[in-house]
Amino acid sequence: MKDKYPSETIRQITEFLFIEDPIDSIPPADLVIVFGSEFIKGSVDALEQLTGAGVITRASKVILSGATGSINAGMESEAVRMYNEALSRGMAKETFTVEDKATNSYQNLEYSKDIISGMGGFDRFESILFVGKSFMLKRTKMCAAGLGYPVDRIKYFGLVDREGRNIARDCWWEREESRTRVLQEVERIGKYAAKGDLSIF
Repeated sequence: MKDKYPSETIRQITEFLFIEDPIDSIPPADLVIVFGSEFIKGSVDALEQLTGAGVITRASKVILSGATGSINAGMESEAVRMYNEALSRGMAKETFTVEDKATNSYQNLEYSKDIISGMGGFDRFESILFVGKSFMLKRTKMCAAGLGYPVDRIKYFGLVDREGRNIARDCWWEREESRTRVLQEVERIGKYAAKGDLSIF
């Protein structure tokens, strides 16, 4: 059978960056952290999908994290926009905590950690789920490790903006814009690790 990747380098980059778990392998999550982006409706679509699959339950605590970015500067924060979208679809407001100051993945987790401490700390949660762009999940995992998150209890659900750059594990190399962003992600991991923001352990 022909390899689905056009080169060995593309295969290695894909397997390094795209670490999302299949939805049917994710247990009910006690704690969910949703990483903000301009992909607001897609993020809330994922929350609906995870709820339908029994991953997000009435007992789950969901942190929506994100300020505004370069694409949506001047608008309401990504976290507030996700929250409003979720409520407009009938999701219970008691499920959500809004963190609207973080401007990068490290801050998403740093500020969310403060919220988690106020909830009783990591010992309260047996199963944690990160929801974010598929190609950025390796960096979020490494940020979490650097900040002392219990990475052995974390699962990852990847988002793909099919109407945007379509950076998915099965096709990211097909468009120049997507290739460039994925290679930038590899570069960022190296830079942030050198700064001490990420852990390889």
